[in-house]
Amino acid sequence: MRIRYALTFAIATAVLAQACNNEPAEQPPATGTEVSESTASAKTRAAEPKTYPTVTVRPRDIARPIRITGRVVPLQEATIASQVPGIVLPSDKLLQEGKFYRKGETMVAIDDESLRLNLQAARAEFASALVRLLPTLRNDHRRHYPTYKAFVDGIDPARALPSLPEPPTDTLRYLLASNGIDAQYYRIQAQASTLDDYIVRAPFSGKLTRANVEPGSYVAPGAPLATLSRTDVYEVKASVPADAAERLRPGQKIDLRNRNLGNSYTGTVNRFGTGIDEATQTVTAFVRVSGKGLRSGLYLEGELAGESLDDVTELPKQALRRDGNVYIVRDGTVELASVEVAAI
Repeated sequence: MRIRYALTFAIATAVLAQACNNEPAEQPPATGTEVSESTASAKTRAAEPKTYPTVTVRPRDIARPIRITGRVVPLQEATIASQVPGIVLPSDKLLQEGKFYRKGETMVAIDDESLRLNLQAARAEFASALVRLLPTLRNDHRRHYPTYKAFVDGIDPARALPSLPEPPTDTLRYLLASNGIDAQYYRIQAQASTLDDYIVRAPFSGKLTRANVEPGSYVAPGAPLATLSRTDVYEVKASVPADAAERLRPGQKIDLRNRNLGNSYTGTVNRFGTGIDEATQTVTAFVRVSGKGLRSGLYLEGELAGESLDDVTELPKQALRRDGNVYIVRDGTVELASVEVAAI
């Protein structure tokens, strides 16, 4: 509160209206009236002055901190889903909540036996189609016959196809296209690329916060298998007063703590929400934090250096009357003084 007085004075923290002796004065008893001892004692106590606590204040510079409180949330979290249908195969590492997976580690393996057999059949048919063309290539394209003969000899139905030779002439290109050689080759390659989808790997290092399948379960395309969350770094989703948010900048450091656990951390302001909460008039700030003992859902609080109020006097909140005045004591006399509120 900014007080319009330059002198030092004491502020009463309670209403002192009764101390000003506004009660009607007691009239002396009429002549000849007897006063009992108890009545005289009560009147003596009523006449004693009342005392109220006071506090001496002086103008000074006061820093107004920005207090934030928020909940710890994962910086990165992903729902792992299947892209192909099939039965989940047994694994030495069961998919269970709390398990840690490194980036690229296999999380779920889906039975791909049917796809592999279909691929072998498709490669064998492709080789047969080329074998039927070899006599034509030997007679009409004698120079290029050895290239395609070596390509056919290198086909193993159980393995990936070698690279298809590029036709050196338009005539040879038309011959291969009319017999569907190019179409068969690329169809097989597309089918083989889906084999990788039967092995679900961790997109980043983290722990499972949810596991939805077990060995032997059937999964459909798009079905969620598990939820993976990073555990090396988190964010604190905190609410900051809208007027104070303007003084925060990405990269700004902030000390955070949890009172119940007694843990302390140093966070960094990372980003801000796009809107203002209509009910609380606050902006969401995301503070990046890491350290031992952090878990999703934990509440942290902290303070940031805010604006500085210069040459102000700090008063107890209950000292301010509804009319914006406070009681002061000057030279032993209670008076009302007007104040300008700079902050509450």
